[in-house]
Amino acid sequence: MLCVLLSSTGFATVPTFAKKLYAHETNAMGVMSVRFTLATLLMLAIRSIMVRNTPWPSLKNTAKLLLWGVCIMGISLTYFIAINDIDTGLAIVLFYANPLFIIVGSWIIWKKRPSKNVQMSLVLTMIGVFITVGQIGNASIGAVALVLLSAVLFTIYLLGLSHSLERTDVITSVVLVNAGGAISYWFLVVTSPGSLTSEFPHDSTAWLLIAGLVIFGTVTPILASFAGLKRVGPSTVSVLATFEPVIAIIAGVIFLGEDLTLNRVLGASFVIGALIALPVLEARTEVLASLGVTSP
Repeated sequence: MLCVLLSSTGFATVPTFAKKLYAHETNAMGVMSVRFTLATLLMLAIRSIMVRNTPWPSLKNTAKLLLWGVCIMGISLTYFIAINDIDTGLAIVLFYANPLFIIVGSWIIWKKRPSKNVQMSLVLTMIGVFITVGQIGNASIGAVALVLLSAVLFTIYLLGLSHSLERTDVITSVVLVNAGGAISYWFLVVTSPGSLTSEFPHDSTAWLLIAGLVIFGTVTPILASFAGLKRVGPSTVSVLATFEPVIAIIAGVIFLGEDLTLNRVLGASFVIGALIALPVLEARTEVLASLGVTSP
């Protein structure tokens, strides 16, 4: 659970890094293609040190992990295109409907009914997310569709990846998923489909921001999320990941000068309360089960 929370914290910094980079005449295509390329190179260096004697996965498993990288490209690109034409609060609400998609998907596909603890925490976190985002502004239908598509792609990614990780170590998995994201982004850069132009970082400040985005917003959270996913499963990850908008709000207040409103404080309280309650209730359930006592 701590790994998932670390992951959410890291991913929550991405919007702040992105906005800072956009101020230096870059765009989503330029930033994301460089981001995943540098993350892949960094992870290759880490792998050569930490698990250099571990063989690479089979061609089939390698292809699967690369494809999940393509899925990450779809998730990030659709979301970052959408927020150009949509209120950020509405985008967060729509995207964080994905815990519902994930839990329902796990239930349908693997007949894995969520525990009462997970259900209760999910309800509290979703209430917190809706309160946190405050008033919802106007949004185009196309932008709403893109954010929902991003959430659906994230659901597919999380459900499928949890099975792929069973056959490959975490570090190698991160290398391949980042590589898949980088390859797919560079394919788009080279082919330049439609209006997807690329504006790359071109000054020293922008490259420092890219370095922070790669280390704190990409490699660290992906490693942490993979480690957490192998241990607690996609349903619990989807609940704990709702901590991300809380951290994103804090980062926005500190680094972007955004307002900290009452509804955001209340929403954050719901989310944090649910995050504290989940491990406590899960631990209580495990203790009762070990004693042969049925939890009410």
